[in-house]
Amino acid sequence: MMTNDVSRAQSLIWNKLLNISGSNKVGSAYLFTGPIGSGKETLALKFSQLINCENSIKEICNKCSSCIKFRTLQHERLNIIVPLPTPKSASSEGILPKEYFESIIAKSEDPFYKIAIPKANRILIQSIRDLKKKLYFKYEKDSGRNVVVIFDCELLCSGQGESGNALLKLLEEPPDSTTIILVTDHKKMLFETIISRCQTIDIPTLSDKYVYEWLITNNKSESDAGFFVTICRGNIHRARTLSKQPVDKLINQIEKLTTTVVSKDSEKWRNFTSHYSRLFVTNPLDFNHHLNLIIIWMRGANKLKQGLSSGFENTGLHSRMISFNKKFPKANIFEVILCIEDVKKHARQNLYMPLILLNMLLDIQKFVYE
Repeated sequence: MMTNDVSRAQSLIWNKLLNISGSNKVGSAYLFTGPIGSGKETLALKFSQLINCENSIKEICNKCSSCIKFRTLQHERLNIIVPLPTPKSASSEGILPKEYFESIIAKSEDPFYKIAIPKANRILIQSIRDLKKKLYFKYEKDSGRNVVVIFDCELLCSGQGESGNALLKLLEEPPDSTTIILVTDHKKMLFETIISRCQTIDIPTLSDKYVYEWLITNNKSESDAGFFVTICRGNIHRARTLSKQPVDKLINQIEKLTTTVVSKDSEKWRNFTSHYSRLFVTNPLDFNHHLNLIIIWMRGANKLKQGLSSGFENTGLHSRMISFNKKFPKANIFEVILCIEDVKKHARQNLYMPLILLNMLLDIQKFVYE
């Protein structure tokens, strides 16, 4: 298996997409939804390439001029929309930041690269307005199909939902030879009116075998790859992020984080809320990643509590989980995990992070100590 070839890892979904293309009945709107890190973005881009391939509608040739342009994400028919920062002034509206172009290049080189531009917390209505102008531009006949791929499309509905309502008009009256592909980890955050106008493609979690092979190909030892697979649960984004550092360093980071959130040390709390409030602004992906580390540890402790394998048996974290469960036999770990998940949800809504983090720490105390 080619470890970057998600179409092989998600063969059932890819065969469904091949059938759609081969039937010559490509729809005007699709919603690719499923667990985080399941390869949805890559499948959306590959489907875009497939329906524009000049040599076949039943497979990707990777040789025609269209396929070559799609491989670098530079095709004139491809429109990629992502969350962007709010423009600083009216004169800068519609001007894409340099981070957007850098991210597109990175995405073309690594299909699992996650585009996350700093301070980008919604899909701007200007992006949809500019898209409309481009889609109604007249191309030569038989020169392909316009494809719009919208990553993190739930952020169309942020705030007052102006962008979502603007897109809805496009979905109701799509231009000729146009397919819009919405990609989301959070389908429930979308307007029902948007969901109802799309054909939904439900994409399952990647297999542990695929993630393991990807890690081995990326120069991880068998033991390290096995450890990462255990805690990543089919999430290729998590595997990609966690595997960037040595296992022992990762374990130390997890231990430091979990010690802080269950402690009663006010100084640790101040440092935690200050550091992660800044990180939320400067690097939202890392912010989310560190919260996930706490969740991973809590899930391991909860599994032990239920008599299951923690996944950390060969690390020092395993004995600490045992000690935690003995010290806090009545701790409601499930509620602790929900507290942290709520912070991740609030992060997407761009609320005041210092207060949210402080409330999280207070709630964790309540569910651990009371």
